[in-house]
Parts: sequence; structure tokens; C-alpha cells
Amino acid sequence: MDGSLKKLKENSLIDEFIKTRKKTNHLISNLHSEDMVIQTEDFVSPIKWHLGHTTWFFEKFLLVPYLKEYQIFGKEFDFIFNSYYNSVGPFNSREKRGYLNRPLLKEILKYRESIDENIIKLLKNNNSVNFLIEIGINHEEQHQELILMDIKNIFYSNPLKPSYSVLGALDKSPKTNNNEFVISKIKKFEYGCSAETFCYDNEMPKGLSSIDPLKLTNYVTNKDWKEFIKEGGYQSHEYWLSDGWEFIKKNNITKPLYWLDNNFHFTLKGVIKIEDSLPVSHISFYEACAYAKYKGLRLPSEFELEYLLKQKSIKGNFLENNNFMEVSYKNQNYAKSLYGNLWLWTCSNYAPFKNYKPYKKELMEYNSKFMCNQFVLKGGSFATPKKHIRSSYRNFYYPHNRWQFSGLRLVEDL
Repeated sequence: MDGSLKKLKENSLIDEFIKTRKKTNHLISNLHSEDMVIQTEDFVSPIKWHLGHTTWFFEKFLLVPYLKEYQIFGKEFDFIFNSYYNSVGPFNSREKRGYLNRPLLKEILKYRESIDENIIKLLKNNNSVNFLIEIGINHEEQHQELILMDIKNIFYSNPLKPSYSVLGALDKSPKTNNNEFVISKIKKFEYGCSAETFCYDNEMPKGLSSIDPLKLTNYVTNKDWKEFIKEGGYQSHEYWLSDGWEFIKKNNITKPLYWLDNNFHFTLKGVIKIEDSLPVSHISFYEACAYAKYKGLRLPSEFELEYLLKQKSIKGNFLENNNFMEVSYKNQNYAKSLYGNLWLWTCSNYAPFKNYKPYKKELMEYNSKFMCNQFVLKGGSFATPKKHIRSSYRNFYYPHNRWQFSGLRLVEDL
């Protein structure tokens, strides 16, 4: 790469870094300090912690090893803001993140400003760290979605049920657009990603897969789910995996997370009436499997969804749309979209591809250590930054998780 191209890449990364960090700050701009110190569940992190952790990531993996004479901002931050990197050292366990009233929010915001200045300084003088910067940017984009997931749970747990975002007009058009996708004959395709473009290690290496004819249905809607409930879906053990049946009975689960009853649910826009045409959301893998069996259909595999995603341009309901919730396909703007809106559960275990190689050194723990007992989700959600998603992207959650922005489509084999 000649000097001018290196300079262009450097400037582009600086711009992308600044833009990403500003976006995170914008997401918290209408929150108060009291909103950002709460931890409502073991799986929820205080918003304050997200702000510190994403900043620590840049400091620990870029500034400390690569910026000459850099002095760490706070020696205790390694323990507080390390998420799970055992190779880095001991860390505060996830369920105890909400115990920390210090450092204060204002200190964390100063921390962000300081690290931003030093990262820009590093980028102007060292282009050997470009890939690590890209990982850091994408890591922060993941946490932008997590911030919205967690603030929703935090606000929901408040008896006052405050809203995060102003309610926009819902599309009341009577028209219903078909959003089904059909594969009419056997298809062989290349899945995964190459190192020629940015992607995570869990998307590599590329491989070949074969897809049989199928129809991917429209999103399962709130109306569909009300019928499932009415017909005893949560009381009929024959629809459920054994672990799923035990989980819903132990936790008294009889409806999707954030449904207050069959008429109202909690959203980032506060409590609103459940619109029947919207895709049902906050469904666990267990619930998705039960519904599929109830309908006599199945969940798609990650390769089936990846093939269909590869056929479509990346457009849909993303973070940039500022909807802050799922949309109906009554809305013509999203009628042919497959990306965004809600992450789709697949039946695929989160496991390494053949000849998988994790990142090196400390970042080896980024993805590889989680390849057990989780399932892959595809396609992105309304809280996913548009540039963050791609057909090969593999999100992953445990089968009981429900607080992520997830929904489901089913497969009919042809």
C-alpha cells in the first residue's frame, strides 16, 4: 500500500472511531446518572459499566502496548472494566457490576475523553494497529445494542415504567406485505467470511454448504403468539424441549418478556398497546422451538438464513432508523427486508467452523470460549448499526435468554 492509500485508510479509521464513540454518547444523552448505575438482573450490566468497558478495551489492547510512554488512566480499571479476559487478570464478576457506586459517571466520561484523544494520537503515528482499531470499533457497536437491551430491562423493572424514546407514529396502513422468501431448488453456496474484509474470527474460514428447497415464513407476529397462548401453548408439554419445559415452569413464564398482559407490552417507548401485526419479540430459543412444533414447522439453520441474506442488500430497520423497536411489514419501507428488525433464532449450535482459528493472545477469548451450549442468531435488529451486520455475522445466546431483541421466522420444507 503506497503512502497516499495508507493516509486515506488512517483518516477513514479515525473518522469511523470518532463517529462510533459519538454515537454511544448520543445513545445515553437522554439518560440521567441514576439510570446508568442500576443492574436489574445478572445478565444486565449498568450503562455506566458499558461506557467504561468499551473505553478500557481501547486502552488495554491498543494504548498500553502500542502508544509509547502511555500512562494508564486508573490502575483499578483493569479489575472493574475487564469483562471476562482471564489472560488480562482478575475481574469483577458480571453479577456484581451494579455494586460499584464508584467510579462516578463523570469520571468515566472523562476517561472516555482521555482515551479518545490518545487513540487518535496513536492512529496518526501507527498504522500497524488498524485491525485492532476495527475490532475495537465493532466491539463498541455490539455494546451500543447491549446498552439499549439493558436500559430496556432497567426501565421495565421500574414500577413507573419510564420511556427511553419518544413514541413515533405507528404504521396503521391496512395493507399487509408478504415478506416470505423461497428457495425453489437445491443451492450450493459458500458460507463464512474471508480476511479480505473485516469480520470476527467466528465467521471464518469460508466453507461450502448445500441448501434444500424451502420457504422462510413471515415473522411470527403478536397476533400469532396470542393464539398460541390462547390454545394452551405454555401449558402443553408436548411442544417443549425438556429443558425448555423445566425452564418455563420454574420461572412461571406464560408470555413473552415485557408483555404486561395480552393487551399491553413495555417497549423503549414506554408501555404501549400490543399491535397484532408487529413481529413478536423477546422470545427465547425454547419458546421459538415450542412455537415451531405447535405449527408443525421448524426453525431455520444458520446456513439457510445466511444463503438468503447473501441474496439481499443490507437494508431494513436498523439503529440509524431511530425506530427503537420492531416494525410491521405493513410498512412499505421494510416490505422486502430480511436484515434488521429482530435477530432470528436458528436451530444451529454456536460451534467453530472446520479449520477455525481464534484470534491470537488475549483476544483469543473474544469468541472462542463461548462456543458451547449457545445458539446462533442471524440478521441483526433495530438496535444493530447498519454497517455492523453482514450475511456471515453470527450472534449467539443461551437458549433461555430473552432480553435480546429476538424474534422468529419458521421454515416449511418444499
